[in-house]
Amino acid sequence: MLLRLVSAFIVLFWLSTVGWLCTVIFAPPESRMTEVDEREVYDVFFNWNEGTTMTLLENGIRRGELRLAGSSGPDPETGEVNKILSLSGSLEKYEERYQSSIGDSYWKGNLFFDEEFNLDAGDFSIRIPRNSMTALLSFEQDPLKVSASAQVAGKEVFNFGDGENDSNAIPLNMFPMDVGLGLGQLDPSSIGWHSSARVGEYSFGGRNMRAYLLILRVPDQDMTLRIYFSEVGEPLKVETNLGLEAVSEILVPLEAYRKQRE
Repeated sequence: MLLRLVSAFIVLFWLSTVGWLCTVIFAPPESRMTEVDEREVYDVFFNWNEGTTMTLLENGIRRGELRLAGSSGPDPETGEVNKILSLSGSLEKYEERYQSSIGDSYWKGNLFFDEEFNLDAGDFSIRIPRNSMTALLSFEQDPLKVSASAQVAGKEVFNFGDGENDSNAIPLNMFPMDVGLGLGQLDPSSIGWHSSARVGEYSFGGRNMRAYLLILRVPDQDMTLRIYFSEVGEPLKVETNLGLEAVSEILVPLEAYRKQRE
């Protein structure tokens, strides 16, 4: 009888250990974090009132930079609280003749939200030196107003909105692939984002930190974004299911994420 009990105990201990190891190694990070209201994450980010520089990576190889900033404050005219998401960055292209990467395109933009985190307006611009091209896009909600324009070598080739609509759209092959995604979707409110949030311990480059995880999904486009924030709202890492990610330069030394070209 005693032998059977000992054997059963050993089997149960082994199964528990294997189950725990599988959970730690194979389970997604969010399974070990506590679910919270995503508004809690939005609050800490917009109250952060700072900016951070992140390195854009494609399958571990540097492709450019991204700067994210969140801010919150009263509108000087209306007194209503505005929350602003600002982003800017660049994509890089490796040039054999220079044996280094050079800027291929540059962009910047802002998204404006009200106190309830409803999207009010936005503006974006992109510059592509190799095509001598500059493009602008802006929109407002309630009612929806969208305007866009583009210039190549100083000549306007596209204008949408402001009563001067032109049916000759810009060929999307003029944009880098990553920038061109979604240009046909001019109504931001129609994008079916599904969001959820969690908080808990997470390992960044071998360092365990308490962090927020915001998960954004667009089921129609099979797109998922996982954004990690520190407890004070600083973006630490952005992961996608497209092989692209962004890592804060203050989190892990940049050299740890660079790969030498073969």
